[in-house]
Amino acid sequence: MVAKLKPASNNKPIKTILVMELFEMGAAMMIYPSLQYIKNNVANPTIYCLTLKSIKSSWELLDAIPSENIYAIDDKNLFAFFTSLFGNILKLRKMNIDLIIDYELFMRVSAIISFMIKSKFRVGFNKYEMEGLYRGTFYNFNCAFNQNSHIAKNFLSLTKTALDFEREYPNYKGYISASELSVPVYKSDARLSQSVREKIKALYPAYEGNKLILVSPDVGYNLTIRNYPRDLLVEVINKILNNFPDKLVLLVGTQDNLETCNYVSEKVGHERCMNFCGLAPSLREFFELLHTAELLLTNDNGPAHFAAATGTKVLALFSTDSPFIYGPLGNCVIMYSFYQCSPCISAFNHKTSKCTNNLCLQSIKPDEVYEMAVKVISGTVPFRTVNGLLRYV
Repeated sequence: MVAKLKPASNNKPIKTILVMELFEMGAAMMIYPSLQYIKNNVANPTIYCLTLKSIKSSWELLDAIPSENIYAIDDKNLFAFFTSLFGNILKLRKMNIDLIIDYELFMRVSAIISFMIKSKFRVGFNKYEMEGLYRGTFYNFNCAFNQNSHIAKNFLSLTKTALDFEREYPNYKGYISASELSVPVYKSDARLSQSVREKIKALYPAYEGNKLILVSPDVGYNLTIRNYPRDLLVEVINKILNNFPDKLVLLVGTQDNLETCNYVSEKVGHERCMNFCGLAPSLREFFELLHTAELLLTNDNGPAHFAAATGTKVLALFSTDSPFIYGPLGNCVIMYSFYQCSPCISAFNHKTSKCTNNLCLQSIKPDEVYEMAVKVISGTVPFRTVNGLLRYV
């Protein structure tokens, strides 16, 4: 019941803020506008972040929160997770936190964590009368997740609810414009840039600053349903190589994506299509590679969002998630089939899909992907659009 007490509207002693987002690597990019809003509306705030160790680097690259203020939970196994979690909770309880903003959608564990960390106020998403997971009464302020609004706007509405002590039903009652969705700007590192170029040259000795097209073919074992069929991707890459003799194609990913990258590389069988998987092992190196590239062709995954910080043009193929909610904030065009069954995952079903046959992606023909890639490269299609037609923010 304490969480339901309304604080005095003229008393906003908010200085120390903890933001929480545990599981989505690309979410840091979407939360960036909220961090800027905090800095613009709270005098000299101290901001902490609680996230997972495996995605801590994405928060560090934002350069919006000091690295020493980013607390990371070790997620290599369950024992490490819980041991590290409680250790971080004990540390954060000593920080005299005024406000916790829980950016997880309907994750119960984050609601419990927010309750275990001592703070004056807590804010999180609430289902109101909609379907979704019940998250208890741990929050002083609740905000509705709007399934028809972009995720960055949802995060910003949560932040505004928290800082303005909004108690409308439902929150947030206000307009958020696309102009409020700022993106971070990556600053290139000359040493890293040279290292990346040397790695490319080792694979392709004739490399002399050729235009690079990065292809991210594999989302990973957790979400293979998001992958554009490998053989169709091979057709797209072959068309690019045949029509652009000056361009190089690099297949990118982590070691977990090696099998898919090997398959595509071998099927293409062209000297200008190289498997760069695992050769940019740190996120900072990958950002440098993105910064060097002319285009990123990718499934719906983290790299599509990271490219926003580098200004790199993106062609993203969407399926399970709504492009109007999760479209990248950078120079991106999304291809989407508008199948009646798609999107099949959402915040309200805990992002779970039992689909094993992604016809929504299979229906996007290689010729269509190639033609859109040419438009994106040439800049003849408006960015932040679906199929080059519909705006998504």
